Amino acid sequence: MGKITGIAASSGRVAGRAFRIGPAAVKNPVDNLTESNCLNTANDEHFLEAYTTVHNRLATHARDNAIFAAHLEILEDLKERIQIQIMDENRDAVTAVRNTCEEVCALFAGIEDDYLRARSDDIVDICEQLIAALTSKTENPFADMPSGSIILADNLLPSDTLMIDLSKLAGIALKKGSINSHLAILAKNNAIPLVLAVGDGLDEISEGNMIVVDGDKGQIISNPDTALVQELTHLRTIPEKTDPAPAITEDGEHIEVYANAGSFFDVEKAISRGAEGIGLLRTEFIFMQGTRFPDEDEQYTIYSECAKTCKNKPLTIRTLDIGADKQLPYYSIDPEENPAFGLRGIRFSLAFPDIFKVQLRAVLRAAVHGNIRLMFPMITSVAEYNNACIVLENCKQELQKEGKPFAKTLSPGIMIETPASVFLADELAPIVAFFSIGTNDLTQYVLAVDRENPYSENACDSFHPAVIKSLTRVAEAAKIYGTEVSVCGEMASDPQATPILLNLGIRKLSVTSLSIPSIKEKIRKQVIKPPLS
Repeated sequence: MGKITGIAASSGRVAGRAFRIGPAAVKNPVDNLTESNCLNTANDEHFLEAYTTVHNRLATHARDNAIFAAHLEILEDLKERIQIQIMDENRDAVTAVRNTCEEVCALFAGIEDDYLRARSDDIVDICEQLIAALTSKTENPFADMPSGSIILADNLLPSDTLMIDLSKLAGIALKKGSINSHLAILAKNNAIPLVLAVGDGLDEISEGNMIVVDGDKGQIISNPDTALVQELTHLRTIPEKTDPAPAITEDGEHIEVYANAGSFFDVEKAISRGAEGIGLLRTEFIFMQGTRFPDEDEQYTIYSECAKTCKNKPLTIRTLDIGADKQLPYYSIDPEENPAFGLRGIRFSLAFPDIFKVQLRAVLRAAVHGNIRLMFPMITSVAEYNNACIVLENCKQELQKEGKPFAKTLSPGIMIETPASVFLADELAPIVAFFSIGTNDLTQYVLAVDRENPYSENACDSFHPAVIKSLTRVAEAAKIYGTEVSVCGEMASDPQATPILLNLGIRKLSVTSLSIPSIKEKIRKQVIKPPLS
């Protein structure tokens, strides 16, 4: 077996036959939009026809997918630029689209932030669709893709996924690409194993060869042994599991299994797979899809729809957790040498209360439609929590004066993900609504290991004795004060961690939606020892 290493972008391990798409779906934007048949594209009328075609296609998918909703906004932004070139500069429509793409992508190319730079793929995607509409280009490069295929390409665009029969797709391996791209988000949403930045090693794999994509380790395995292929092929043919029944241990203890989500789509999937609620709705993904901050009504609509989908099951909304390490495409934060330790989470929200208040007002209003819970991230002191609560109370007073319905008794919980919150757990437990332990950040902060660093694969270990002692301390403080405590980090989705967490007194786990059946099955085999006292 040969291994080619890239970047893990969407988890899962799968075997399949290589299906090569080339030349690259995404190259340099100038090269990508090659000379096309420009007949009948010399005026604004033909551009508007193409614009309408692309707009209608995106609108079909926008309601169910925030990425394509964002593409609709990008299309609107590009429209005026392109029309200026057609009408004022007397260019044909295809040239106008190509020039606009080049100009806008050049603006993104100079940005240091990886997430913002990856947005140039979205610009190229929209321009590709416009030129296809202008030139009546209708061929589908994925039309002949056999079942069980692994796509190999330089790069793919989000709109390419609309042409792919996902029932035939096993995984994706790309020479280029960004973990911050919308394609990576789509792959995660659809549970498609994806490895990026494989480089030229991908050229060594021949069309039709059996390969393995390991989206957990970020590896492509060429010439895998027969036993591995048979194991992974069998797993792929097993229908997606759902498990709506409660998870009850052998000694009769009900353990609530929630799910983590980043969008309305994720919430729908999780509830359909048997989640007893949403233990973590990461709202930053909702903020990342557009070209501006979502206003109060937009956020209210999203949170309300998520709450209604949960059908009175708990929906835990975490307030915006962005910072220099997770920037928005439309809002720049000054670069920091150590962004994981900088202006992020609740620090950002308290530093920019106008942004914070819009989200809090939306959550308070949406909470009348379901069982919504509010959670503050990255708390490091009692003062931070109290200051955030003051902003929340101010929002309640404003809504009261305006006569708008809202959840008057909504009380926030916090993420336990910093060493400070662990040491202060006994002071925080009496005043917060609940604890939710984020083991991903907690592990890297306790061990002083960057979990994004290649070195961290073995060093960033959630089973490290220091991490387990941190969890124990939090669980003990929660027990003393009767504070609800759950775990929502990756550790909750690991069946090996299940008995450890249960024996610490944890009775709520928030896992990836794909892990719900396996975690429930693991719980049902447990006999819980008395929790530590």
